[in-house]
Amino acid sequence: MKILLSILVLALIANAGTIHPQLAAILKPMKPADELQVIVHMKNHSSLDHFPKGTPKEVKLLYLQDFAENDQREILAFLQGFGNQIKGLNTWWIFNGFTFTATKDIIESVAAREDIDYVVDNFIIKLEPQMSNKPAQSRAPEWGLIMISAPQCWNDGYDGSGIIVGNMDTGVEESHPALIGKWVPGGWFDAVNSQPTPYDDNGHGTHTMGTICGGDGNGPFVDDIGVAPGANFICAKAFDSGGSGQVTWIHDCFQWNAGQNVNVVCNSWGSSDVTSLEYWDDCVNWRSLGIYPVFAVNNDGPNPGTAGTPGNFPIVTGVGATYQNDDILGISGRGPAPNQDPWNDPANW
Repeated sequence: MKILLSILVLALIANAGTIHPQLAAILKPMKPADELQVIVHMKNHSSLDHFPKGTPKEVKLLYLQDFAENDQREILAFLQGFGNQIKGLNTWWIFNGFTFTATKDIIESVAAREDIDYVVDNFIIKLEPQMSNKPAQSRAPEWGLIMISAPQCWNDGYDGSGIIVGNMDTGVEESHPALIGKWVPGGWFDAVNSQPTPYDDNGHGTHTMGTICGGDGNGPFVDDIGVAPGANFICAKAFDSGGSGQVTWIHDCFQWNAGQNVNVVCNSWGSSDVTSLEYWDDCVNWRSLGIYPVFAVNNDGPNPGTAGTPGNFPIVTGVGATYQNDDILGISGRGPAPNQDPWNDPANW
């Protein structure tokens, strides 16, 4: 009987969720009454692969929402048993997970459940500083556009017209001269301050959106700084005025974008943790919903294996940086990506 009981205990431990190492380090010195916000990833993952080609997006969105609601029902009932000891509970369906604030013992009891994949703290991602801009003068067009032959594409009729792009950043100053008339009304979400209309209290988001679609290509506007000047844009604010973004804000913006009419979302941010899967399901579901994810690979180079996540995911396009002579920028993140699942699974290539 003792042997069978030991086997049962070992099986339960093996099937239990895990506490992320960085969360474990935070929990260790916490006092019994201390509280912490965490993010919980459920063990079961939603998948849109079974839907036939041409399935309406609305049907897929409803499936993701129903899957998360049904799979999380038992754990949420478990949390209700703690009463007002659970604070700030919020669920997601873009990935199967939720967030809450509680004491160490409650967090550990949640992580010990068999239906949990892992629990992590609500960590911060910091934006990389902007590269300095040239003084105000003619930018017709910027050297980066010439290097990738953007003007030739414009001449052939490919300038992004008919495409809606998005970014998750510090916001966008939609009234900027290079962006006037490009914002899609209603295409705004503020996970940080819940403001109803677009703004940018840092400048980084306006800078990156300018690189995406600023100017008018072959038109009369002088300062052509954008690759796809014919595109329109929406924007989600995931980073505050200091360039810091909580993971909860970022997941909120992933989920908001999932419900929008957007073709591609560009993200000039990432984690230096090269094996983090925090945003894997968000990106997988974006792809299945027809939204193409683009991410920076960070500025942690020049050593090999420094491309961060999600930029090193095989299901996104990772973007590095070069000098004007086309040499790789010294600090730009480099491959290869990790030689482990899901990176080395050919099904994800």
